Amino acid sequence: MTSKFLLAAFSASLLLGAASGAMAADAPKPPKITPAVLKNLIAAQPANNKKDYPAAIAAVDAAKAIPDRTSYDDFMIHRFAMSVHIGMSDFPGADVEAEAAADVDPSVIPDTEKAGVYKPALQLASMQKHNDKAMKYAKALQGLTPPPDAETQGLIVRALYNGGDIAGANAIAQKNIDAAKAAGKKPDEADLQIILSGQVKTKDEVGAEATLEQLVSYYNSPEDWNQIMGVSLTTKGMRDIDYIYMGRLMLVNGGKISATDAQLVGSVANKSALYGDADAMQKAGGPPADARMAADKKTIAAQIAAEAKQGGEYAVKTAEALYGYGMYAEAEAAARLAQSKGGAKDPTEAPMVIAMAQAAQGKFAEAATGFAGITAPNPASARVVRLWGYYAKTKANPTTAAAK
Repeated sequence: MTSKFLLAAFSASLLLGAASGAMAADAPKPPKITPAVLKNLIAAQPANNKKDYPAAIAAVDAAKAIPDRTSYDDFMIHRFAMSVHIGMSDFPGADVEAEAAADVDPSVIPDTEKAGVYKPALQLASMQKHNDKAMKYAKALQGLTPPPDAETQGLIVRALYNGGDIAGANAIAQKNIDAAKAAGKKPDEADLQIILSGQVKTKDEVGAEATLEQLVSYYNSPEDWNQIMGVSLTTKGMRDIDYIYMGRLMLVNGGKISATDAQLVGSVANKSALYGDADAMQKAGGPPADARMAADKKTIAAQIAAEAKQGGEYAVKTAEALYGYGMYAEAEAAARLAQSKGGAKDPTEAPMVIAMAQAAQGKFAEAATGFAGITAPNPASARVVRLWGYYAKTKANPTTAAAK
């Protein structure tokens, strides 16, 4: 957070009353500053502009020493002192002044200036982890007309969450998410993270998993990918082939694979005679590939040659093995042959191998289309397909996926 960003909330022109011309004709005029106070603040202004902060602080202190000050005098002194401390990069000092300004009786603050008072107070209180104060200013901003802009809404949501008002934070975050989706835009990442944090705290596992999916689909964060991939491996309803598919996704996505996950996927791969997949998992801490892998690799050419005389089930299993050995073009060809022959036990297996092999060859747009056309047999399998689809879409449109 830069001082320039915070200073935008408080223009020196307000101090001198120059901004009153921009107000509506029937708007009430702000109170007047006591002349002696105004004189010192006017003296502080050029010093602040020149970054002569000791002189600016001395002038502010002189203003604070004026007797018989009004509440509005103190309010304006605190606002100006805040801007000086921000210029000095003294954010704790700026927070003291910002909070003092925001804590005055709301009737002292002109309605046209309230957003410019509460927003920096919220920002600075949040920086200093004064969560109770930040939540107070967040709620004050919520009550303003017109409503706060999207950036301020994000600050409000985080302040409510950090202040313990989880329900309030979630309500605003969900409203923002729904509005973004209705407008055809990506939800703000912070809003999704707020929803996720609330779901984790309330142990809403189903909701948290759904939100994690949204995060990886929109923002492609490695941390979120690691979480959702790990969770997927523990989902009820996963078939052996789904574990293989998730292991493959972990590898191509560059995620962190725990030894436990590698053991699980590697064991299933050995049991399924997919020795190439088992070998890949061994490198991540999984079990050694079955001793039959060497003999299997020697017969790969013969297996490919036999596809023409065999049925679709033989061809698709050969395609699975070819993928595991890193022979992606050959895997795609074998899976297409399986489709043309028909008769495979799992009708989703051939299109799944085709799409995975396309992704492995860098044909991400084609792969994304392929994954989108697969109807999985159960919810756990369907999530595996969706995750592969998110990966392919992200790779096909990296600039769009990275934009936040």
